[in-house]
Parts: sequence; C-alpha cells; structure tokens
Amino acid sequence: MSTDRIVVYGDFNCPWSYLASRRAAQLASDGVEVDWRAVEHEPWRPQPFSDTSTRFHRLRDEMPHVLEALLPGEELPYALAGFVPFTHAAVSGYAEAYGAGVGDRVRHLLFEALWLHGIDLGDAQVVRTLLTDAIRSGRSDSEPLHDWGYAVDVFGGPITTTAWRLREQWVSEWQAGGQDMVPVLVRDGEAPLVGLDAVRWLGAELHRRGIDPHRVPVPEPLPMPQQREEPSLSWVAENGNHWQRDHQRLHRAFPVPSLVGHQS
Repeated sequence: MSTDRIVVYGDFNCPWSYLASRRAAQLASDGVEVDWRAVEHEPWRPQPFSDTSTRFHRLRDEMPHVLEALLPGEELPYALAGFVPFTHAAVSGYAEAYGAGVGDRVRHLLFEALWLHGIDLGDAQVVRTLLTDAIRSGRSDSEPLHDWGYAVDVFGGPITTTAWRLREQWVSEWQAGGQDMVPVLVRDGEAPLVGLDAVRWLGAELHRRGIDPHRVPVPEPLPMPQQREEPSLSWVAENGNHWQRDHQRLHRAFPVPSLVGHQS
C-alpha cells in the first residue's frame, strides 16, 4: 500500500484518533484512499470498584499534548463532555455504515457527535437515532438498515452478519501487531505507525502535499431517503416487536442533534 492508500485503525473516544480522522479526511480530499477501521481500544469490562471519573481525568490531562501536536493553522474543535463513553455501539454502527458504503459520513458524524456535542456514543438508542438517515441513504440490502436505518441492535451490537465479521476482522488485525493503542496507521511494506507517530505521519503528508491543515472537508449532504412505510406484521413478528416499539418512540425520545461544526 503506497501513500495513495492507507489503512487507519482508530477509536471514537480517542483524541489522537479524532485528530487522525480529520487529517485523513484532508488526505482523502487530495486523492488518497483512506480505509478507516474502527476498534474499541478500551472495551467495557465489569469493574465494580473502578472510579469512572478516572477515565475522564486521564482524557482531560491528555488534551494539552494533543493540542501541542497541531500544525500551524490547524484546529481541533472540541468541548469535553465530562465523561468518556465506551464505544461498543459506535463501532458497531460504523461497521454497518462501512458495509453500506457510507462509512466516511458516519465516521464524521460519530466523531463530531462526541467531540463537539458531548453525545453518549455508548448508548445504543442514541447511536441508532444519530445514524438513521445516513444508514438509510446507504446501499445495504438488509431491511432493518435500508428501510428503518437501524445501525445497531438494542444492546449496541451490529444488525448484520457482515458487520459482525468486520468488527472481528478489524480487531484481529489491530491486535495481530501486538497493539493496544490507537490510532494505528498501516502502509504497504512499512512497519505500522502507532499513536503520535501515526498522527505525525499524517501531518507530514499534509505538508508534503501542500494541503492547508485549516481546511477540513465536510461530507456532502445526504440524499433524501424514500418515505418509509409501516412494516408488515410478518416482518415485525420475524424481527421482534422491539423494532416497532423503538421506531414509534425513537425520534420522540431521542431527537437527532444538529451536527453543525463550530470552533472552540
């Protein structure tokens, strides 16, 4: 894989991955093929005596180091939400979006939802609501995705077997190199670059190509999905009544937030 194609493994709650994603988007606008693969670098584990605030304090202390790595003129807009969500649901939703051909847009939505708006990406219903229109605009032939935009199940797992396999493949590839950090950047014939080294390489590539780091591309507006019809009773019986109940209350209980970017 040359510098015209890169693979990046990242997590949505990692500030270095957030910066890497913005730089990768700039490279993509210059013709680089960016294959972004989402992984949970800190999956949830039952730890009854852990202090959940510790994860946020660690993130807060890390942010000055991330900002020090910015290029001249580069910005990283963010507003810390006071917590660090686990990203099982977000990674599942991204895997479905990747398979449906709308991965770039959903990556953008998920990063900005957390880093600009403090949205809890660990909440399956919130993630499902956030991604509804993007998923419905994709090319999935799965009925829950194509007709209803359901990117994750009620437990935050993927809907389709394809997305489950993608999740497993990505984490296996990421761990195969003995990595437990993100982001990880892979180029053909080169050793993987991890963490700050990956972010620095992306920045150096922007400089080499003469790309203004201040200009971060924003995805094009979504095409308008076709009007949904109420599902048949046979579909509801086959897929579980929770789909119908969730659809009836979804937009009422969890309105989709505005994701217009702003600078902090």
